[in-house]
Parts: sequence; C-alpha cells; structure tokens
Amino acid sequence: MDTQPFQNIAADFTRPWSERRGCETIDRNATVVLVRAPLDALVPFLSAQASAVQQDVVGTQVEIQGSFVFTYQLEGHDWSILVEGYVPAFGAPPVLQASHLAALSQHLQQPLIKLLVGDTGGRIGYDLFEQGVLVEYFRGTEGNDTSDSHEYGVQPQRYAITSRPSAAALENLNHVMPGIDPNSLVLSQTAYFWSSRRQVTAKTMGNIWQFPNQLLRDYETYDPALDDRYFLGGYNILQRGERYRVQNPGCGLRLPPDQMGQRGTVTAVPPLVRVDYFCFGH
Repeated sequence: MDTQPFQNIAADFTRPWSERRGCETIDRNATVVLVRAPLDALVPFLSAQASAVQQDVVGTQVEIQGSFVFTYQLEGHDWSILVEGYVPAFGAPPVLQASHLAALSQHLQQPLIKLLVGDTGGRIGYDLFEQGVLVEYFRGTEGNDTSDSHEYGVQPQRYAITSRPSAAALENLNHVMPGIDPNSLVLSQTAYFWSSRRQVTAKTMGNIWQFPNQLLRDYETYDPALDDRYFLGGYNILQRGERYRVQNPGCGLRLPPDQMGQRGTVTAVPPLVRVDYFCFGH
C-alpha cells in the first residue's frame, strides 16, 4: 500500500497551530462562536449574565449547575472561541441566542461568526455579525431541501449545487480505493444565502462545506473543533451538581500499519492562551 497520502495527512495534522485557518473538521455536531477579541474582552459581558465564572480552568474542576460556555483562545490567533456545554435539562446557553451575539459584537465593535455544524444531518451554516449587525446568513444541507428559511427576517436566495471532489481529492482516494468511480462521489446540495454586501452563484460557492470554510479563512480565523467533550474528557451525559476536571489532552490521529503491521499515533496538543468557564444555571 502506498502510505504517502497517510503521511501527508499526518503532516497536515501536526502543522503549526498558529498558521491554521478555516474549519479543522466537519465530522461533528456543534455550535461554535468566533469573535475577533481577546478573552479578557469577553469576561465582563459574559459575567454579567452568568451565575458562576471561573477563569484559567485547565487542570482544575468545574461544577455543572446548568447550561454553560467555555471560552478559549489559541496562541498566535486574534480570535476567541465560545463553545456550548450541553445539559439536557437546560438546553443551549442563553448567550448563544442571536440577540446576545449581536449585542456582543456591538459591545466589542468587532466581527462575530456563529458556525453551525451538523454532520449527522448533513447540515452546516453560519451567521456573520459586524458591529452588532447581521451582514451574512448561510445554511446548507445535503440533498434537495425545499424548505425555505426566514430566520432573522431576511429573505435568502436558494441555490441548487452539484458538488464534485477536486482532482487532488480524487488522486488521494485512488491511492486508498483504486478504481473508484468519480461519478459515485457527485453530490446534490441545497444552500440558502443572504448578504448585505455581496452576491454569489452556486458555482462560486463550490459546495456547502467549502463555502463556510472559505469565510473563516477570509477572516483569518480558525475553528479547531475543541468542544466541551474535549475539555471534559468525553463524558456521556453531564450530571447537574457533579464536578468535572478540565483538560487539554491533545488531538490524536492513528496512523496506518507499517511494514511490521504496527500502528502508531500522532498527537497534536493545541497551545491555549487559557480556558474560561461561564455557567448559566441557578
């Protein structure tokens, strides 16, 4: 087996964190908020709404008393990241509502991106705020979605997209799956898009996964896909009143077998400025 494609993947997996931009992976279900501001700028705004606040929590324990948010920042990046902690009895943290995000963008006078990833249902989207005002809205799904979208009161245009893998992607796949039929990889997708500043076509979108990734790159920001499960050790269901240790264990990649049949693992540990915890329970 030609292992060069796997070696390329390993090299990409361990590339410098300070140079990374875009969305690291879509293989998850998550709500992520990225805002161009340091962590300290977020603390007063979130603390005014939170029932409990703990800063610099990696290596310490946090007590779950309701919905919560972790905020963190990577070294070498100008943007901070908010990720929700899901507690079934409480639902999503209130600070992730559109009105709160618009207020945060207005308060900081900075751009803010709410990224929605749902690989289980083949969906992705984003809301882009500039100085408290929604300037772009995007929702994409695999297949032919005929349901319209009127969130925020905007009237997005519907796009029917035919997505084909790039030549480079096909070349890598042929190393792993020789003789694969390219036509079997053609996908039909639907997107809804509204913008106060630009117009796009289905062709320039490329596909529903590429389009949000390019937005993050254009804004020089990066979603590393570090969520509450990453920080809390991959729990099953969080229990109210329980304490959990916050960790930064690193992301692992299992390599293909070598000539002796042995499989190694590559680990990339993100360099975090710090992680803060905001609880919204009572």
